[in-house]
Amino acid sequence: MLPVAPLIIRLIRFSHIKETDMMAAKDFLDKLIQMCPDGIIGIDRKGTVIVFNPAAEKLTGRSAEEVIGRMSIRAVYDPPEIAREIKKRIYGPEDGGPGRVEGIEVTVKGAGGRKIPIRLSAALILEKGVEIGSVGFFHDLTARKEMEEELRRRSITDSLTNLYNRRHFHTTLTEEIARSTRYKSPLSLAVLDLDNFKPFNDTYGHQEGDAILCFLAECIKSVFRSTDYAFRLGGDEFGVLLVETELTNAGMVMERFKKHFSEKWPQKMAYLGRKLRPVTMSIGVSQLLPGEKGDKLQLRADLAMYEAKNAGGNRVVIASEHIGV
Repeated sequence: MLPVAPLIIRLIRFSHIKETDMMAAKDFLDKLIQMCPDGIIGIDRKGTVIVFNPAAEKLTGRSAEEVIGRMSIRAVYDPPEIAREIKKRIYGPEDGGPGRVEGIEVTVKGAGGRKIPIRLSAALILEKGVEIGSVGFFHDLTARKEMEEELRRRSITDSLTNLYNRRHFHTTLTEEIARSTRYKSPLSLAVLDLDNFKPFNDTYGHQEGDAILCFLAECIKSVFRSTDYAFRLGGDEFGVLLVETELTNAGMVMERFKKHFSEKWPQKMAYLGRKLRPVTMSIGVSQLLPGEKGDKLQLRADLAMYEAKNAGGNRVVIASEHIGV
């Protein structure tokens, strides 16, 4: 890191340190800045970087030599306009009081243009009441954000199949119904239940039963669009939300999926032998009606699925508007 003496001396003047201790205090603060695990960036009043410690180098992927005295603080942030917003907030009372901001979350530009989330605390530096610059502490939030995202992912994901879970189904259904209503776009729901699954569980045990469920999840991921949502609703029951898809097309998609599963079954599950009937699926499909709530949409898909199962399974049944009425 380049010398930070000019800024350090100004900081010392506000700490009422005796003149005889000035150099010792300067050396102490200089080492403190260099060893701080958080990025420390100081700027002059024009916004030019004048302090850039090793942690800031690591955070941004830039060396102090290429930054100090040469780069504007705007280039640190991503997008650069954040610098102007921070300057506005540092003069206001909301984020710690006039002349400072505490704990605001923004992003900076890392190596290769990567966006890095940070928590920023910053303060103006004044000399005789006149602003001469500011200094900020940049705490890297990458690890925390990754942990939060992993916890969020686990909270909405079925641990066996890695499909979304039932709780996320209800949340997503509500959101997609609202979006469908707002944009007047079709939304279809398919509910499927496996046929002949219990004999495999009873004969080969839950481990093989779990393998079948994971195989089904693999088929789902290989057939449906990234814009669709697939869920394990519980046991061997699954749901698929087909966004911007009207009922006829949704039925054709589910027929194609059923065929894909049946074709893959002998290849994937041949090791189990042939003494049991192969697993197939009963599928019910419904389309959102004007003003319809999520529970009614799901009920109509469920009833259509039961119709498919009562008719012998291994089929897709399209729900009528009046099913269950």
